Amino acid sequence: MASDQNATNPFASPPTTEEAVKVVPGAFDIQGERILGTGKIVLPHACVKCGEKQAEQDTSTRRKKDLYWVHPAIFVLVIQLLIFLIVYLATRKKCHVEYSFCRACNAKQRMNTVYCVGALATFIGMIALLINFENPWFLVGVLISFVAMLAFAIRGNGPLAIKAYKRGEFHVRGASPAFLQFAESYAVAQAVPATVLAEDGHLA
Repeated sequence: MASDQNATNPFASPPTTEEAVKVVPGAFDIQGERILGTGKIVLPHACVKCGEKQAEQDTSTRRKKDLYWVHPAIFVLVIQLLIFLIVYLATRKKCHVEYSFCRACNAKQRMNTVYCVGALATFIGMIALLINFENPWFLVGVLISFVAMLAFAIRGNGPLAIKAYKRGEFHVRGASPAFLQFAESYAVAQAVPATVLAEDGHLA
């Protein structure tokens, strides 16, 4: 509405700095250990795991990922799987995140996938042994391999995850303190140029 008034009224006051910054796509803010943003967050070219700065031209270290958040209360419906899936798909919130992951950290991340596959194979093997021999010790192996499989799957899914959704903002956690410090200084440095571009009608 304000932009329409400015287009028709040459004497209208320009948009405020706060309004101008909010329309910049991919903008984010750092609060403690959390990265705050709306539906799209574009993080600077530094590894979110170790904080090492990456070349902007190196697209191989750049990642684009959709993160999802649902209210924790819906997990009480997990005993009714079909209802849970319907509610989950209907109420989940999506945040598109672009971030960097250095080669060394990416290699470690891939190892979690390998471990997850190994734990899955062990899980299946333990179930087969439990069925054939009916030994209670194999049940312990089933439980341990299942927990290991879940742990490696979560770790292999990536360092970033949405921990909360408040007042239209996603709270993303998982970045290292070194990256958060770099990202905070980057956000401050980009705030003024972004405002000028937004007021001029050209988004950063």
